Amino acid sequence: MFTTAIRRTSALPRLVDEGRTHIQLRELPRSALLTDLRRLCTRNQLLGVTDVAIDYHRFLPTGRAYLTLAHTEHLHKNMQALDKASVGSLPIHAVSSPPPRSGHSGRLDKTRTQRKVFSGNGPHGGILSRMKHVVIWGLPGKISGEAVENYLRDFRLDNMDGKSAAVKVELYVSFYDCKPRLRHGFTYRATNTFSLYSRYLVRPTSTAEAHRLVRQLHMTYYEPERWGRRYQLRARVVY
Repeated sequence: MFTTAIRRTSALPRLVDEGRTHIQLRELPRSALLTDLRRLCTRNQLLGVTDVAIDYHRFLPTGRAYLTLAHTEHLHKNMQALDKASVGSLPIHAVSSPPPRSGHSGRLDKTRTQRKVFSGNGPHGGILSRMKHVVIWGLPGKISGEAVENYLRDFRLDNMDGKSAAVKVELYVSFYDCKPRLRHGFTYRATNTFSLYSRYLVRPTSTAEAHRLVRQLHMTYYEPERWGRRYQLRARVVY
């Protein structure tokens, strides 16, 4: 009986994982890039990986990522291969996962005022064009998209919503909704809460231009001749 109990217990993870084609990587360094994760897949000889997605919250890495597999039969072999895996000399944790939810994760949505906004949550920040978006934060709280676009006039940018090349990343708050169609009963709503700083998303015309923008803008100050060191900017390519 004791042996049977052990066998049944060891079989539980397989029952839970049955049919899954995603692996969630946890405890990743926030500085980990797609190249680091692809190198992880190659080094550990993972099978059938069709997509690697960094998970974001407001376009900043959460320390998690998702691997999409071509078929569920690759799941357990890959989980075993990742048992003692590391990224940047730091150990990571891998678990099987259902398909990651997009929810309100950065899709181009419209608010009640018909403004198109991004939340930047979820895999790839919820955007389709990979490595061609840059998130910039530390800007003045009341700055407009037109002012951001003008500040970045030395860079080649594409329009984000048909009008402006810079779109504000809205601050979203969760609230409880009893409607049964919403998983866990939670949804997200944009808030008009004032902040001293703002965050914007821009789309350079190429991956090379995106990296050039980050190199030249990151850790510089916004209009230092006027504001001094009040607004230190940070910029990151969204993968």
